[in-house]
Amino acid sequence: MSTREMDFAAGLAALSSAADAMDAAQLEHWFFGGWAVDLWVGRLTRPHDDIDLLVWRRDEARVHHALVAAGWFHALTPEDIVGTNYVREQYELQLTFVVPGSQGGVVVPVPDKPIVLSRGTLDFARRELGDVTVRVLTLEMMLAFKASPRSDEVGGAKDRADLAALRSVADLPGTTLS
Repeated sequence: MSTREMDFAAGLAALSSAADAMDAAQLEHWFFGGWAVDLWVGRLTRPHDDIDLLVWRRDEARVHHALVAAGWFHALTPEDIVGTNYVREQYELQLTFVVPGSQGGVVVPVPDKPIVLSRGTLDFARRELGDVTVRVLTLEMMLAFKASPRSDEVGGAKDRADLAALRSVADLPGTTLS
């Protein structure tokens, strides 16, 4: 097995662990970021440094207990403003907390500049990669998020590659955006 295949297998195991912990605790959650792109595309598109997960801030304590019970360790940092990190083996799980918006919808509560993720509910689809099935943001939402690449060189390059990969799936005949 190549190093890339071992990294992919370890990443899938970490993704599965986090998803299973959320599902077992009956916590609403949405995977997004690079692993969600891979789940939509159906293959590893690029190496990943972390796993990105949206969860309700009101569920923070329950999320913590579910992840710790699944073998994840809380990696609190001073930068934890709108989320927090957990680590298991070599994988980092980056949680981003969301809250209901003042006029409905779902918001990332960035101080002085909240980010509106959705004006309605935050929808998801169940996607499978290998033998792992998880909740991810809809293809439509993923395309919208990746349409504005980050301003830094590395993050922007990842976002552009992710957008191209997602568009290749969205352009397939019979593909639905949810």
